Amino acid sequence: MVVDDDPMVLFVFRDTLRDLGDAYEIVTTQSGLKALNEIRNKPFDLVITDLNMPDLDGVALTEAIRQTSPDTVVAWITAYGCHSRSADAARLEIYRCYDKPLEVDEILQIALGALGIESVHDKSQR
Repeated sequence: MVVDDDPMVLFVFRDTLRDLGDAYEIVTTQSGLKALNEIRNKPFDLVITDLNMPDLDGVALTEAIRQTSPDTVVAWITAYGCHSRSADAARLEIYRCYDKPLEVDEILQIALGALGIESVHDKSQR
């Protein structure tokens, strides 16, 4: 799942993550609250979320994910710098925080690393 209030960011992530193959469902939403409702209904292996969103920010979303689905890997993306969020990142055990803008190849590497897959051709580690 990718959560970001910018529809262009979601488009780029969705398009890029399709390279993971048919074994992975890519879900996107512009709302932290909608993301949380989806996560409560079914767990996700990975959630990549923006930190600054109007309805539910990425930190609050991550706190809720930790209560609802503690095994979900969470990565943060932000245009405002990750350094100021390092205490929250450590407390919530996020995978990593990435500064926007991201290159297309970085997007795929985030997912591969977070899911423990060496390459898009390595399906044995799912």
